[in-house]
Amino acid sequence: MHVAILTFDGFNELDSLIALGILNRVKQPAWRVSLACPAPRVRSMNGVVIDAQASLRRPYRRCVIVGSGVLTRK
Repeated sequence: MHVAILTFDGFNELDSLIALGILNRVKQPAWRVSLACPAPRVRSMNGVVIDAQASLRRPYRRCVIVGSGVLTRK
């Protein structure tokens, strides 16, 4: 299963990074969790810059989590 955590510019670090940390503790075969972003790099609402682990263009995820942030709805 591939879990994608949608992470956009202005993201809330707590939503995206804590979800990533907790879900990556699941130790099952073929289980994968990644930060899916619209650009190669995104900046949080507090200035933290992260690299995307997956693209939003690849429709192969079975589970999607939408992280919050100041620009998420936009």
